[in-house]
Amino acid sequence: MPAVCDTPVRGKMLRATKLDVCGNPVLGAGGWPLHVVTKGFVTVEYAPEMDEGEEIDQKDANGESAVYEPGRRRIKFYNLTVTACRVDPELYTMFTGHSVVLDEDGLATGMRITSKVNLTSAVALELWSGTQLKKCAGGATPRPRFGYFLLPQIIDGHVTDFTIENSAATFTLTGKAIEGEGWGVGPYDVYLRSTGVGKLTEPMGERDLLHIDWTTLPPPAPTCGITERPPDGTLAELATDATGMSAEFTATFVPPGPPVHGYTVDWGDGVVSPGPAVAAKVSHQYAEAGVYLVTVTDTTTGAQRFSSVAVPFV
Repeated sequence: MPAVCDTPVRGKMLRATKLDVCGNPVLGAGGWPLHVVTKGFVTVEYAPEMDEGEEIDQKDANGESAVYEPGRRRIKFYNLTVTACRVDPELYTMFTGHSVVLDEDGLATGMRITSKVNLTSAVALELWSGTQLKKCAGGATPRPRFGYFLLPQIIDGHVTDFTIENSAATFTLTGKAIEGEGWGVGPYDVYLRSTGVGKLTEPMGERDLLHIDWTTLPPPAPTCGITERPPDGTLAELATDATGMSAEFTATFVPPGPPVHGYTVDWGDGVVSPGPAVAAKVSHQYAEAGVYLVTVTDTTTGAQRFSSVAVPFV
């Protein structure tokens, strides 16, 4: 069958999502998952822990083989090692379950590492890479391709090796990546298709350890600390444009202040509009037919939402 053949090149972005004891994403305000997005890492290593199985090799009284059944190997879990070059206390405590340290203004400035075993939380990890092929993927609106790697449930997270010296410090995060059926199709859109942005096509199953794929939906922008819920809205055809080439964005959520959160709507063709207030609308007319990625960005936090629109509307 036809296939996409490419080579992952360079790590682009990492997203860690807090999970409960059952492996389900933990939701915060407005049903938004508690997560951190960062590009502050040097390497992410995936090393399988193998169960070699049990070999049956029975010889008869003459020393000849009577029964032989080879042991069948399987992957029990992946040992994950993240070498981080930026200290984000929210990321580290989400990964390990340790307590965050707050300053007088309530900002997360550190963490408290203990010997206690964390049995109450876990974390999911998504990683985006670049690709060796620089040409864009085909379609009505060609876009760059990214590698997408998902570990749906990581337990036993720890901050291990780090050295303070006359150089930049790096911190090592380790954990065991196990099956994560609770992730399902995930809480995020990770694909850009002709029908719009979408989640995983098939949910992660009870034996699924790792999901690897290509996607043309870019990774979210990095933020510091837990990513707040970004502005949101609906996209629809602008009814007053008889050509069907105009889209209208209606705001359904804007983060409350203070501070006041401004945001922008990037229509995917080089035009960016200021975001409207809740229940207000902003529209845009496209010059050419195609599927366009629409990005809503909170200008205060950098948090993003992705949507898409296919024009002309039919």
